Amino acid sequence: MRKLLSAIVLATAFAGCGGSDSQPPEAATPVPVAEAEEQGNEHELDLSGYSAGVQEYYGGAHTHADTELGSAEAEYHQPPKPAEAKLGEPIELTGTEIGVRFKVTPTKVEPVGDDLMAVHIKLEGTGVTQYNRPMEMASITYPGEKPTPLDTEAKAKCSNGLDDIVFIEPNRSRRGCLLFPRSGDKMPERFQLALEVVPTIAGGIWNLE
Repeated sequence: MRKLLSAIVLATAFAGCGGSDSQPPEAATPVPVAEAEEQGNEHELDLSGYSAGVQEYYGGAHTHADTELGSAEAEYHQPPKPAEAKLGEPIELTGTEIGVRFKVTPTKVEPVGDDLMAVHIKLEGTGVTQYNRPMEMASITYPGEKPTPLDTEAKAKCSNGLDDIVFIEPNRSRRGCLLFPRSGDKMPERFQLALEVVPTIAGGIWNLE
């Protein structure tokens, strides 16, 4: 009798385990993770004929999202056009902020007093964003010398506000002068300018002679 009860208990326990023919529960189907990155396009600029500074700053492929914002980034991340010009000729420059773009024309170069050299410029807004910061990325080069940076502390009547925070709205123009230290009786042979915090060496170049 005891053997019979034991057999019944074992059979019941085995049945409770499901036997060897039972199927394991189905594993949960993994949920695919959506990719967060937007698809973008690579833009590589043709920088042949540009200075080493421009090639270093703007060189290589730049990826911009294939969106309206990406198109704006590509439009306003541009090297000076043209690469170089003469006194009285315009160069179009972009800044570091999307929408900042100016056509810049130096109109005259002259000594101011005993210590300063003034480069008179005309700024014409061709972008869609206002400019609201100092204009500091500029230099002149005297014959046989290294570039001389802008004197950010100097002021003169011709500055017309370009020696301070410069505010220009889109489609507006402004005239004034930028001031540099003099080098004796020498006149500069080159002027270079960039917008916002683009390095001076990546700016437009004007040959003054």
